[in-house]
Amino acid sequence: MNYVLDISGHNGAVDFEKVKATGMEGVMLKCTEGDSYLAPKFLPNYEKALAAGLKVGAYHFMRADKLSEAAKEGSWFGQCCEGLNLELGLALDIEHEGVHWDSAGLSAVDGCNMVHRFAQNAAKYGREELFKEKKLWLYASKDYFSRFLCESELEAYPKWLANPDKLNFERPVAMVQYSWNGQVEGVEKPVDLNVLLDKSERFDMSLLKDAPELLLSVQSSIASISTPLF
Repeated sequence: MNYVLDISGHNGAVDFEKVKATGMEGVMLKCTEGDSYLAPKFLPNYEKALAAGLKVGAYHFMRADKLSEAAKEGSWFGQCCEGLNLELGLALDIEHEGVHWDSAGLSAVDGCNMVHRFAQNAAKYGREELFKEKKLWLYASKDYFSRFLCESELEAYPKWLANPDKLNFERPVAMVQYSWNGQVEGVEKPVDLNVLLDKSERFDMSLLKDAPELLLSVQSSIASISTPLF
């Protein structure tokens, strides 16, 4: 399995060279939130992660509950990612703590339209594939995918499922977030761990029951099990 971290300011200091030494494939970095916030650590972390040889992606934490707000947020995300080498792609993070679509009375059709409008606007900044080819990652829980992101028009977008409880999920996914409390060498605080699949597919979540919560470099792993001769 290929493992990916998603990193934000909550994770503290990150030594990306050490992260790479654990065998990590790449990192998804928090880039933006709402229509004006740029994570202060995004660009420094982007440069350091690339220099360490990690694949890098970026994600946007959505706050919009209106179509016009989704458009502004898509434009902001697109601007902040313009020209960057983001091999893992761009992701839209849609979760209850950010959008409150229940209290706003949004429907699945509204959710679909919000995603399309966000992708359309982000795509204007040198990333036509986000909308034309539906390459924008959609990150959400099983609940949000089931109630707000269930229109057939959204099936072409790759799904990044937040699933630390490892619940069954009947739709194809391309990445699964299986832990919110990973311990990874080089990351100061607990971090989210993800499995990146080779393709979008229906995935047997039971396969994650033994997925590692602790990831060390090869050198540290050897040192932890070595015993002195004398």
